[in-house]
Amino acid sequence: MWFSNLICYRFKQDVSYTQEDFDKALEQDLFRPCTGQELSTFGWTKAFGKHSEALSHFSQKSILVCAKREEKVLPASVINELVAEKVDQIEAEENRPVKKKEKDELKENILHTLLPQAFKKSSLQFAFIDQENGWVVVNSASFNKAEELLALLRKSLGTLPVVPAFANYDLDVFLTDWLTNFSTPEGFAIGSDAELEEADDSGAQVKLKGHDLSCDEVKSHLESGKRVTKLALDWQERVKFMLQNDGSIKRLSYSDTLKEENADIPKEDMAVKLDADFILASEEIKLSVMDWLNHLHRLNLGLADRKSTRLNSSHPVHLV
Repeated sequence: MWFSNLICYRFKQDVSYTQEDFDKALEQDLFRPCTGQELSTFGWTKAFGKHSEALSHFSQKSILVCAKREEKVLPASVINELVAEKVDQIEAEENRPVKKKEKDELKENILHTLLPQAFKKSSLQFAFIDQENGWVVVNSASFNKAEELLALLRKSLGTLPVVPAFANYDLDVFLTDWLTNFSTPEGFAIGSDAELEEADDSGAQVKLKGHDLSCDEVKSHLESGKRVTKLALDWQERVKFMLQNDGSIKRLSYSDTLKEENADIPKEDMAVKLDADFILASEEIKLSVMDWLNHLHRLNLGLADRKSTRLNSSHPVHLV
């Protein structure tokens, strides 16, 4: 239940679900294994796996859900090798070149033949809905995969009016300003990892890992006009993460003190431990993200005021 990557969305309106209605909605899109010619399947599975029968887990106004994906594994190298063998055979037997359209048809036929025999791999993707604050938090490092889970949730519920949580913030500006001044909002501290990028079209990057980000080398990069696209931050010495300029949060880790809070729950009570861990992790995520969002909101207002002041001073109004 310890989310490691966060992509956050906010509801555009208040939401309230009951577990009975919510689970009935999820039952419409249950996970099922791939069959026949299917390349992949995606559906809901039990939130606590074998430790609970419920599809969702309701706890302290938060709802945990889990989606399962199964994919058939057909390595491209294997397919390409079989196609090449077939092309060589045709060209040798019929003394003619095989054109692209025919190669594509051969590839499709080979794929069709091999699919029923392909190995399968599965993966789980978790998310939780914070009904109190109006958030959806997906444990994903990829916006595309997060959107897939949201699309499934929208299909099951019939509607899901959410937008990316940080869409209205120019995070490049804030990250660059914090590293330039080596100063962050109260409660946050700069870590030792960052990525900087040239502001021009070249896109040249500087990756810093385990680095003293207050050193002259970093200052030189910033003075040359590079912008910060990723910055490691520490919140209240309880959680650490890498904040990216697209609003995603990567490499989320929790302090030992925090993770040990539920260490005394016996393994025999795994459902109880999973619930306790979910409460602990989700509450920490909510507190840190809300703190972070409140700071951003205030900073955004301050930035807007400064822009407005500069605009008014450059275009004075003459009273007649």
